Amino acid sequence: LAPLAAAAAHIGEPDQWRHDPPTADRNPEALLTFLHYWRPMRTPYEIECIRIATHRAIPAHRAAERAFRAGASEYETLLAFLAACRFTENELPYPAIIAQNAHAAVLHYQHYAREPGARDSLLIDAGCACNGYASDISRTYGGGDPEFVALIDGMDELQQRLAARVTPGIGFGELHAAAHHEIGKLLQTAGIVDAAFADPVGAGITAAFFPHGLGHFLGLQVHEVGGDLADTAGNQLARPDGFPNLRLVRTLEPGQVLTIEPGLYFIGALLDKLRTGPAGDAIDWQRVNHLRRFGGIRIEDNVLVTETGHENLTRRAFDTT
Repeated sequence: LAPLAAAAAHIGEPDQWRHDPPTADRNPEALLTFLHYWRPMRTPYEIECIRIATHRAIPAHRAAERAFRAGASEYETLLAFLAACRFTENELPYPAIIAQNAHAAVLHYQHYAREPGARDSLLIDAGCACNGYASDISRTYGGGDPEFVALIDGMDELQQRLAARVTPGIGFGELHAAAHHEIGKLLQTAGIVDAAFADPVGAGITAAFFPHGLGHFLGLQVHEVGGDLADTAGNQLARPDGFPNLRLVRTLEPGQVLTIEPGLYFIGALLDKLRTGPAGDAIDWQRVNHLRRFGGIRIEDNVLVTETGHENLTRRAFDTT
């Protein structure tokens, strides 16, 4: 690279470089921003890697569900997942979330309880990798309580409706807003929120039950970069009204792969704030207290944006693996 010094940059962790390049050539911000803008646009090779990573995770998800239903602890359920996909923990693209019962209310739960407990619910958020590319899949299972199982079924149907809306030209902020409206309807159908209450979204009710984004780009990083970039110069896109912290706000384009992962959780601090707020009287707190022990629900698929719509990589993998 010596003859190209004026047009060369060194990108990555400095420890990998066997020399000491000029400071100006080390991860120059303008170049990284340019690359970050284009990173979500996948080549056919990259898409195939994500597709393979998705397929690799399916037998492991099924093994984890079987372990849970057989009475395994969180730690034992993790071991069942690893054995089925034949990955070590260090080879997973991110630390698996294996949350039973109330632990599912902790969004990035990492404890892995060693002792078996009640089998009220299991939330598993875990993926595999292929050539450095990640899959990111979540499923929730109930232990038999009919009210919670019906809520899982409702969330699964809701998630599929949202995934079906993925198409070129739609802004992700629009999908995120639609998720809140769908969750508001589900809360009312389930009797958690008064069916006569006019606007669960505007009143902040849905935010208490669904406090994170609907999804993120997926690639070499599980939470891939570039989700808020308006252009290669690094200008940021405006966040949609009501969702100032949303990280993915770009308009969807063919070749992007993203997650669609609506959730519904019973998080104590958020519910306590909701109870004492102006919309507290619209909540059936007896029903909420019954559901707290299940922690929450998250359903997550990896979805490819195609030229004419989308391909749900996760649903196809479950159907064919």
